[in-house]
Amino acid sequence: MKARETFAVWMTSILVTTVSQGGNGISGWEASLTALSGEDLVATNPQAVAEVLAGNLTTASAAWWGFDPEDSTAFLQAAIRSGAQRVVVPRMPSPWIVDKIQLESDQEIFFQPGTEVVAKKGAFRGKNDCLFEARNKTNIRLIGYGATLRMHRSDYAAPPYEKAEWRHVLSLRGCSNVLVEGLTLAESGGDGIYLGAGRNGEPNCDVIIRHVTCERNYRQGISVITAKNLLIEHVTLRGTAGTPPAAGIDFEPNHPHELLVNCVMRHCVIDDNQGLGIVIYLGNLNAQSEPVFIRIENCVTRGSNARSFYLFTRNTQAAAVRGTVEVVSCRFEDNERAGILIRSKPASGLQLRFLKCTIADPAEKPRVSAPLLFVSGPDDTEPLGGVMFENLLLEEKISRPPMALEDPALVGLKDVIGDIKVRTPEQEKLFHLEPKLIAEWCPISPLAGLPIVPLETTAAEHALGHEQWEDSHVPRHRLRHEAAYALWVRTPGFVNVVLTAEAVGSLSPREVPIEFIDNNGRVILQASIKVGSTKEFAFDAKESGLYLIRGYPGQDTLRLVRSTCPAGILGVRDRIHLFQTAGVFAVCVPGNNLLALGVSGQGDAERVSVELRAPDGKLLWEKSNVAEFTSTVVSAASEDRILLLRLSPPSKGILEDVTLRIRGVPPLLVFHSGN
Repeated sequence: MKARETFAVWMTSILVTTVSQGGNGISGWEASLTALSGEDLVATNPQAVAEVLAGNLTTASAAWWGFDPEDSTAFLQAAIRSGAQRVVVPRMPSPWIVDKIQLESDQEIFFQPGTEVVAKKGAFRGKNDCLFEARNKTNIRLIGYGATLRMHRSDYAAPPYEKAEWRHVLSLRGCSNVLVEGLTLAESGGDGIYLGAGRNGEPNCDVIIRHVTCERNYRQGISVITAKNLLIEHVTLRGTAGTPPAAGIDFEPNHPHELLVNCVMRHCVIDDNQGLGIVIYLGNLNAQSEPVFIRIENCVTRGSNARSFYLFTRNTQAAAVRGTVEVVSCRFEDNERAGILIRSKPASGLQLRFLKCTIADPAEKPRVSAPLLFVSGPDDTEPLGGVMFENLLLEEKISRPPMALEDPALVGLKDVIGDIKVRTPEQEKLFHLEPKLIAEWCPISPLAGLPIVPLETTAAEHALGHEQWEDSHVPRHRLRHEAAYALWVRTPGFVNVVLTAEAVGSLSPREVPIEFIDNNGRVILQASIKVGSTKEFAFDAKESGLYLIRGYPGQDTLRLVRSTCPAGILGVRDRIHLFQTAGVFAVCVPGNNLLALGVSGQGDAERVSVELRAPDGKLLWEKSNVAEFTSTVVSAASEDRILLLRLSPPSKGILEDVTLRIRGVPPLLVFHSGN
């Protein structure tokens, strides 16, 4: 059966069930509670407990087991484990103070209006301790119009609590046939509701979350890790603040086998969250994962969400998930930064559709450059796109391009189609999305038109072979994420190099893998270096020529300290990621070749100043305090040239992460004696 047909059948079954239950899930309870009212609900009753345990009573009050205003954990847990089909949690003179509570299968729990269940102060010391949790359970109903389940968010952010983001109000892992209705879930040390995997990776199936409020939680209002047949409707998600992404809702699988299938969110309000409003982060799924189907309909984001909607997938053919995400009749009106951010999604992957949506940003000075923003990641290889905007309305106070592209990967944008209407106080204009218009709004860097040139033996000899090499030619620098060096061995024999691995932030005990590769592309030595240490390596170069060192420092850095043969920093594809690095480097440009050079900092705070000069000292290009990606193309000359690239600390911001992109010539920075 096709995904849409399956979805239609499932939705029909939900509607039938809802109608049969009276629409809001309360009427069935009213019938079953006629014999339980007043003192019957709130008084300790050992005889009634015995009847429940014997199976003679199917509906029970939690207060029959007892109530202690200091700690009612044992009483509430015993009621839930009693085997009763229905457990009433009555409103008491003070909140039900409890430690961790485990839910059971085949049970309805009804929280009376005004009931509060509150996390015990000083408890929940474990990083994964949750107020209510169910793992691999079935047939659970949690109903509580006017009732609140509350934790103590501020407590968990300070000692003696160990920092964590998993102390949820309600954690459902691998559960099926669950209804959560009417409750307020607040002040967690993690999420209001967490839908995670079961013991053997099982998804949550057939879950309905309705008329629920998640407010002032630490990480997310709701996190959806893996789910099949999920309905979230008439839900309010507000005031999330604490740890990223601090969103209203986050659809984010952890592993490729996890599911987001037939997930529907409708008639919801996402309001005033520290982070994003709606997040769909699919970076841990791939082309072999089950295709995604998510529909978000008639929802509103407003207040101070960092942005309204964010979607991320991996970018390559093998790594990008397939499926469909539909956003229908939604309104995004976050103060000064309403908008849609799409990152790394390839045109050939997941299909993304916005149908009859509105982006309302009434600010005179919006905080975002454009309501629609496409962003590529540094490792992306496929063009971004595969997005349809049908009857999208942009309500603006100022004139600005509706769409922008930030493209450090230089992959471009395609297959963006539809219609956008821009309404300002002065006029209303309809745009049909065609390639020419998109190219005007989202110009492609000139680097994108030049090839990535691998380093070959001839070019390496030209760049490195003429140097009168001395150890002093290795200035201080740091390479981050993936590091590579090119070595030129003039005569066969042993080569000695010294490397150091330095921590970024707190010192980690990890080892940085190192590979030494000969001039035939074979790995001749595999080693490692501990972060925070310096180590000497030696390898036997059987032949003269080009040798490579590759290291993988990740978030830390690797640095070449000394080498007995000429060396330079080699880009990975066309990219060199530097950290806290200033100085002068030589760039070798063969005759009749264009040089394309791009540079970027990271965010608004991390910047760099850059200048490029010809051999005679003529300034070819200069930029100060660079944060966002900027580039230049240097005209070809008939003769071979060695250009000098100087990186300097900015006058605004700090010098930390800097990414260089080099195309048209091999991405090689030769250590220059002028440092």
